[in-house]
Amino acid sequence: MTSDLDLLRQFARENSQDAFTEIVRRHVNLVYSAALRQIRSPQLAEDISQSVFADLARDAGKLSNATGGPPVLTAWLYSVARRTAIDVIRKESRRQLREQIAVEMNDMNATANDWTQIEPLLDDAMAALDETDRSAILLRYFENKNLREVGASLNISDDAAQKRVSRAVERLREFFSKQKITVGASGLAVLISANAVQAAPVGLTSAISTAVLAGAAATSTATITTKIIIMTTLQKTLVAASCIALAGTGIYGVFHLAKNHASIANLESSNSTGDYVSREHFAFADYATPESTIKSLFWIQSKGDFKATLESASPRFRAILEQAVKAAPNGESTIVNSIVAESKNFLGYRITDVKNISDDKVVVSVLVDDARLKQIGADDKGYNALMAKSQKQWQLIRINSEWKYDGAPDSPRQ
Repeated sequence: MTSDLDLLRQFARENSQDAFTEIVRRHVNLVYSAALRQIRSPQLAEDISQSVFADLARDAGKLSNATGGPPVLTAWLYSVARRTAIDVIRKESRRQLREQIAVEMNDMNATANDWTQIEPLLDDAMAALDETDRSAILLRYFENKNLREVGASLNISDDAAQKRVSRAVERLREFFSKQKITVGASGLAVLISANAVQAAPVGLTSAISTAVLAGAAATSTATITTKIIIMTTLQKTLVAASCIALAGTGIYGVFHLAKNHASIANLESSNSTGDYVSREHFAFADYATPESTIKSLFWIQSKGDFKATLESASPRFRAILEQAVKAAPNGESTIVNSIVAESKNFLGYRITDVKNISDDKVVVSVLVDDARLKQIGADDKGYNALMAKSQKQWQLIRINSEWKYDGAPDSPRQ
């Protein structure tokens, strides 16, 4: 079988469409999956995959003749896919969502072998490895190559490849252990091998090859255009994608960093606008007033009742939630499970402000008493994310005689 490097050189030298298409076919699943884990949107993952291979086409000559030898193509594609996805997230101020999901998944009391615990942190764990160890893991478990093939790609012996892979897996295991996820090295290897790379959508190889090769002879404007396509798609899907924040954001709020930890730690005894409502007093209180709606929302969240969640929303936001279910992995169950998992940490809440925007619109500020803030210190990795989550703002609108949730005050309106 022709090596990746030979295919890349053939494309760079002859502009061979067959060579480039074969490279895409071999690696599209890896690139798509790496993007999907970061961006949580299948459509965006496809666009990012196209961008990554566009970058490869543009840099083919430079990569195949790099000083010090060409890179392992698998590792190069993986790194570019991850970096591109993160750049998109940063540009849209959604990095907080990704970090928040990772923190919350750490705190879930799932079994040690549960892939849902490993997946949100896998790419951070991979990034913590040095380049050679990362390449070894990618080749062995992401692409399921045997040790001989791993050794050949890394220019080392079979025995050295075995040692390299074993050492890299152990470092991954240590990374997860520090995040309070206990998993054995052999179990971790099996989990990664079975789950890390998903099949890209049918037709994506052809679509990427056609789109990239059509513009291969053009200037770097083609790459810029690809980036614009990504950002345009992001704008179109931002509402649906942001709703996947249900997988850890409570009642879908926009979070603002609390002024100090004391305001959280002393929530129950602090002087605030409304009374402190402890978890044992969460209850359905109808939607007659903004305060009763907030109480009902906390109760609905603790029960994981998605039907009641839809009933608590305005028509506009109900449509957004239904769209989010279609976009989320595993649909409604992903959202419900994450809502319940998040709610388990809530000891209570206090309404700190109700701002009247109009006769039929208010913005309610709520301070949440999160159990995790009392268990960790300011140096903990998840501290800032939890602090940010403790203060929420929810917009409510009045429909007939009931106040319904209508998203965060600054969430996109269509």
